[in-house]
Amino acid sequence: MNRTYLFVPPEERSEVEALGAQWDSAAKSWYVEGAPPPTMARWSGEPEENEYSIESNEAYVASTRIRCPRCSQETEVICIHCLSGTVLGESLARFTVADISAMDDALLRELKRWPSFQPATAGHATGEFSNHCARCHEVIEDIELHSEPDQVFFDIEHAADGTVTLVSLPRTVRLSGNEHFVIE
Repeated sequence: MNRTYLFVPPEERSEVEALGAQWDSAAKSWYVEGAPPPTMARWSGEPEENEYSIESNEAYVASTRIRCPRCSQETEVICIHCLSGTVLGESLARFTVADISAMDDALLRELKRWPSFQPATAGHATGEFSNHCARCHEVIEDIELHSEPDQVFFDIEHAADGTVTLVSLPRTVRLSGNEHFVIE
C-alpha cells in the first residue's frame, strides 16, 4: 500500500498519532497507509507555496573546491550550513541543507555572490537549485556532495582546516530542502 505523508506541526503530533498516523523516522514525517481519512484532512495538504520548512538565524554559506565529475575542471561548490534553526518547526542544531527546492528572496540575493549555484536544469531529479561547474555548466548533484563520509559537505565541522570556508549570512534565512546532520 502507498504511504501518504502528512504535514504535522510538532505541537500536534500527539493528536495525529491518536488518530492512527505512524512516524517514519527515516523521512522524519508522519504518514498513513493509503488515503488519509477525513479526520486528518487538515494535515494532508501540501504546505503553502510561500511556506519554508527550514529557518535559521545562524546560517552560513559553506564553500569549497572540487573537480567536476564531467570535465575534471576545478570548480567551487556551496551549501547552506546552519549552527541552529528549525525544520518544520522542530529545533535542530548543526546541519546542512541539500536539495534546496525553495528559498526566500533575501537568501536568493545573498547567493548571487556564488554564480555557479543556480536553478537546476529542467527535468532534474534533485532540488530546484544546484551547484554547476563553472566550465562545462553541468549540474553537480547534491548527493555527490553530502551523502558519503568522503564527500565535501558530509561533515563540515570536522573537515580538514582550510578545506571548507564559512561565510556568515547576515539575516535569518528561510528555505526548503533536506537537512543533513553533523557526525558526533
